[in-house]
Amino acid sequence: MADKKSVKLVVTFAERGKGKALAKLYAEQGVLCNYQSMGRGTASSDLLDVLGIGSAEKDILISITSGERSQRLLRRLDDGLESDIYGSGIVFDMPLTGLNSLIATVLLSGQESGNGGTQMEAKTDYSLILVSVNQGHTDDVMDTARQAGARGGTVIRARWAGPEDTSQFYGISLQSEKEIIAIVAAGDLRNAIMEMINKKHGLKTEAAAMVCSVGLEHYVKFS
Repeated sequence: MADKKSVKLVVTFAERGKGKALAKLYAEQGVLCNYQSMGRGTASSDLLDVLGIGSAEKDILISITSGERSQRLLRRLDDGLESDIYGSGIVFDMPLTGLNSLIATVLLSGQESGNGGTQMEAKTDYSLILVSVNQGHTDDVMDTARQAGARGGTVIRARWAGPEDTSQFYGISLQSEKEIIAIVAAGDLRNAIMEMINKKHGLKTEAAAMVCSVGLEHYVKFS
């Protein structure tokens, strides 16, 4: 049973250009707090051609909503009835442990009473692995992740946001230009992927990879 008082962070990786249509669908499902960014997939162009997926460029949606609305949204995407509109991608949610009280009140208002239909079973055997690496090392890190069982990931450009005059952090050289690799992996692969990345591309290497993971509550691949 979904916790009607819970608030979820919903993350979507979709084909470039589909973010606007997905945001409209999310609004129709009562998910109104959406932020859109851009990223790129890690598959080679040859593999994309073979799979018929198209561009590796991605739209990323980050949404905040109630647990009930999150489950309703994921069920809708899992149905796969409108794949021509929304393309292919993955969406998952995770619990938030803190939020402005006013925002939480707004997100949890107006929910349906009763069971609200069938509930999705929590799939706690998936994790989101986040890897921060120096720019230019992403392909090598992803090759290592694939050797450990990862199927792919999405890359987000970023910058180090520490003090501008900081070039060393506890003896570790910092590079301002960063890339964040987001990998969704099954629980039985998570530790192996993280350990292999840390061993080959850890903080003492040129890649200076920082690795962490968070468990996902629900995970849906839509197409």
